Amino acid sequence: MKSLLRCLVASSIAVLPAARALDVSFLAWDEQVATRQIAVGESEIAVKELHPLKRTEAVTASLLPSGELALRALDRKDSSDKPLTFTVKLGTGMTKPLVLLLPDTKAASGLRGFAIEDDTSSFPWGTFRVLNSTGKPLNLALGSIRKQLPVGWQPVDLQPEGEKALPIAISTTEAPQEPLYTGIWKAEREVRRLVFIVPGTEPRLGPLAIKVIPEDRRILAATAEP
Repeated sequence: MKSLLRCLVASSIAVLPAARALDVSFLAWDEQVATRQIAVGESEIAVKELHPLKRTEAVTASLLPSGELALRALDRKDSSDKPLTFTVKLGTGMTKPLVLLLPDTKAASGLRGFAIEDDTSSFPWGTFRVLNSTGKPLNLALGSIRKQLPVGWQPVDLQPEGEKALPIAISTTEAPQEPLYTGIWKAEREVRRLVFIVPGTEPRLGPLAIKVIPEDRRILAATAEP
């Protein structure tokens, strides 16, 4: 009877789903966030070299049964003197998340996370991936490309043909003929750029500001060489 019970327990354990693991990179929103000490999961794998302009190296992380990623703020403790834990929701089907670490004064950890798919099959080279963090919908014109940038940090991809320098204009949906930002963007086949549109903090520079995180696969290939 005991032997049968052990077999049944072993069988039930065998059919339990294995924890899903993914390679996750991180990006600090600003210099202050980059100084934080963050680890992944119960094993507390340290997130090294956080930077506001560059992805970290990927960390292999097991997800919670809910499909979320658990992070620990090692520099903040709870009442039991244990690191504060916070979770990051990952989109369905994400294969290589990039977790943006944002300051959050309302959170005990002082942080919250936002995950973006970062696999090159979804975010290919030569692409601008644009996220609108202003809280208001915007219109974008890049050369002949016309896109609306919704609220809610929803990624919008722009992939111009060739590598020409193109004029860009960003305006509100209420006044599309009155640009809040203008400039020149140049696509490069070997480079992809993650672009955040944020409220401007310096009136002389306009109501919008642009935060760009470039990644060059030629540099990645060179650093990967033995």
